Amino acid sequence: MRLLKNLTLLAAVLVTLPVSAQVVVHSAGQSITFEQPVRLDAVMAPLVRSAEIYWPAAALYDTNAPEAEQLRRQTLNLLQELQQSAKPEVQQVLLQLASRIGDWRLAKRLPFAIDYDLARINLAANPLLPTGDYILQLPRRPDSVVLIGAISGGVVTQAHTPATAVNDYLQRAKLQFADTNNIRLLQADGRLFQVPLSGASAVYQEAQPGAALYVPFRSSLFSRDYQRLNQLLVELMQYRIAV
Repeated sequence: MRLLKNLTLLAAVLVTLPVSAQVVVHSAGQSITFEQPVRLDAVMAPLVRSAEIYWPAAALYDTNAPEAEQLRRQTLNLLQELQQSAKPEVQQVLLQLASRIGDWRLAKRLPFAIDYDLARINLAANPLLPTGDYILQLPRRPDSVVLIGAISGGVVTQAHTPATAVNDYLQRAKLQFADTNNIRLLQADGRLFQVPLSGASAVYQEAQPGAALYVPFRSSLFSRDYQRLNQLLVELMQYRIAV
């Protein structure tokens, strides 16, 4: 009899417990909750009716990305170590980088294009979102390009101009201990390119509005620390949520 009573009480408690949301999507200052896995078009439907969206920069992020914070810690630790022996002007850049990176909002960008019209007609472009917590970015057309790395300021923003080569943005910045032969371009749509700017392999490449440029530090033959820093920063900026 006591066992039956306990089971009855347990059942009553379970019935009254709140059911946790399976899918939560944050976008444009609001949160939308779905009680079961949901297709991407259903998530976007209430958000795109009146918005002027720059689709190349639209992105869906999974906030459950512990590797992003681990990567940030590794990067900040290495920046702190390098400050101990860096020249004063480079030390200042490293300090500025550390400060800015500490403020970055990080999450894992999911590897598919966000396009509402395409999602409604093509199942391959309309994935089912499983249980999780997501950030959906549906930005207006950005008006800037971000430069990160071996430049005065560590992280600087420049106005985006059409038909402008990557090299032109670099010429506007003050480089510090930079390796301009290995520039990395993270386009607003998530594609990552290496952009050589000199020699026989030099290419002409334009940056999309909202793109990020990584300017690597020169790596010494006697130390691989800056090479490691370049690798970490390129990886980390791919987790950065543009704001």
